[in-house]
Amino acid sequence: MPWVRNGDSAATYPDLMQVAGDPSADERTVNEVAGWLWRCSTLSGAHTTDYVVDYGTALMLGGSRTEELIRLCVAAGLLTPTTTAKGHRAWLIIQDPEFIHIRLRDEIEWERQQRNDTRDPALVVPVRRRDGDTCRWCGVLVQWRGKKTNRTGTLDHLKPGEAGTVDTLIVACLGCNSARKDNAELWDDNHQLRPAPTAPLYGKWTAKLLTENGWPTEANIRSDDAAPHEAAADTAPRQGVRPAAPAAARPAPELGQKSPAKSTPQVDRSSHAGSGRESLGSGNHPPTGGGSPTSPPATPAPPRRHQPQQTPSSTPRRRRRGKRGGSRRSPGGSSS
Repeated sequence: MPWVRNGDSAATYPDLMQVAGDPSADERTVNEVAGWLWRCSTLSGAHTTDYVVDYGTALMLGGSRTEELIRLCVAAGLLTPTTTAKGHRAWLIIQDPEFIHIRLRDEIEWERQQRNDTRDPALVVPVRRRDGDTCRWCGVLVQWRGKKTNRTGTLDHLKPGEAGTVDTLIVACLGCNSARKDNAELWDDNHQLRPAPTAPLYGKWTAKLLTENGWPTEANIRSDDAAPHEAAADTAPRQGVRPAAPAAARPAPELGQKSPAKSTPQVDRSSHAGSGRESLGSGNHPPTGGGSPTSPPATPAPPRRHQPQQTPSSTPRRRRRGKRGGSRRSPGGSSS
């Protein structure tokens, strides 16, 4: 796609700063020239004119100041006079990525051609059927799905700038394809193209592509490209509450034998003497193991509401006083 970029130091580009030295320049001239020239470059990029600005574009953006702006830019080396294909007045913007970088028409058209070739089943299917999932440059096993890495599978054009054919397209990993894109001639001098494999290796996605396009194929390798797209079965044990042991696992005490002692807090029962209670919260019935061997087992008491546990005390419990505001009871129970 077309785009225009400015260098990080474009605002103080040396040729631009020379405009300030013109006798007619004032404190506004540099900013005026920079803004006008940048707007002209955006239209050149949008219409893929390769840095060429025709007079109509210059006049539309410059208005009555057009001639003066053109003169300032030409004097500073920012514009070079030229003509259009039809012989009309035009100017060529200085081509320096540190100042203004515009994508050329050939770059954009080549990018579109690459995209169309790699999406054409008439090219993709026979190439991947011939090469399988192996990079023809380095021999690494490529992957066609998942996050992009150097092993991501691509189709490389052996003849950059030309439309691809089955003979000029090969399977290549992204690492080799990207490195070769910078300088294909130097890459070809230092790397030897591997021959097409006699027994291609097909992963899951290549086998599926070939099968869907009339070449029934089964995967003969388990490549890494299938792992990120298949949910692994959750075989880990679930975390939860440990189930209680079944009742049968705890043998009941024999008749006449006391149950195993439980660790319960010791309670001072000195203050409950004579109250008729055998144990706190026991329901006033003797323990299970306390009956005679011939007596029938005691009937279990109905469930009672939970009573708060009493805190052990080492001192006798104080006697309860009377109602607030009343007189204190005497030991004998009569009031004075």
